[in-house]
Amino acid sequence: MVKRKSREERINEITQAAINVFLEKGYESTTMEAIAQKAGISKGGLYHHFQSKDMILIMANEKISAKIEKLLEDAGKFASVREGLLFYIENYLNYWLEHPKEIAFLFLSLGKILDNPELLKYYRQFTQDYMHFFEETFKKGIQCGEFEEHNVKVSAMMLVSAMDGILSYMLLDESLNLEDVVKNLEEKFITPIENHPC
Repeated sequence: MVKRKSREERINEITQAAINVFLEKGYESTTMEAIAQKAGISKGGLYHHFQSKDMILIMANEKISAKIEKLLEDAGKFASVREGLLFYIENYLNYWLEHPKEIAFLFLSLGKILDNPELLKYYRQFTQDYMHFFEETFKKGIQCGEFEEHNVKVSAMMLVSAMDGILSYMLLDESLNLEDVVKNLEEKFITPIENHPC
């Protein structure tokens, strides 16, 4: 007897199929029928889970974001704030480098934000939560004496911007390696704020 797939397994298959179809055909040219076919289910079966391709687009973004949220959660478990930040920087960059299809999908999604209020709302909230994590992390570093007093909002914004910016260059320039990039980000954004008692 064939084991029935759980709802979660089915949703994962649909969202992965949708990512593939969106990237192959473009968002506008993608149909629910094409997604269903790629996922290996009937069109009715697809509508049982999702009422529109907009809903699938949002769910696919949530699935990818969950992987980043897991990295944030793991980074927050380090006893040392500095080590937690370095863990996140390395694993964040490495994750995207190993998943180029998901980066392409992210860019496709960002292009749809202004047309899709729900997607815009989702990313605004995700961005607020994301920045809040880094602000609180830098604040924690100050409170436990690892970091000097500084503007945590600026530190969070600059580090996040630098990570996303260098990622684009790493995709295009093969001479940039992960180890060197992590070291450079450490020297630029972490070392200068470390507490060095006399």
